[in-house]
Amino acid sequence: MKFNPLTNTLYTDTNKLIKKMHCPYPSLKWNDLLSLDRSMDRFCDICESNVVETKGMSDESLLALLQENPETCLKVDFNQENIRIVHHV
Repeated sequence: MKFNPLTNTLYTDTNKLIKKMHCPYPSLKWNDLLSLDRSMDRFCDICESNVVETKGMSDESLLALLQENPETCLKVDFNQENIRIVHHV
């Protein structure tokens, strides 16, 4: 998976668009979100959306998740093993 921090865009390793990232509440921190039972995911009370942790997910599983629910919010950590930071695609 590739992430371009200049455009806040997430791509597969083959440069297919996964999602353009945007949160209207950028001051929210991961630890401020409600933890969901037995899951790495969290819940945002403000926008009432699940926030999915992308650490360890494959490109294919993210694409499938977003195909089912395109409005799903994603958490991307620049230090996670399955991400590569790029400045162009």
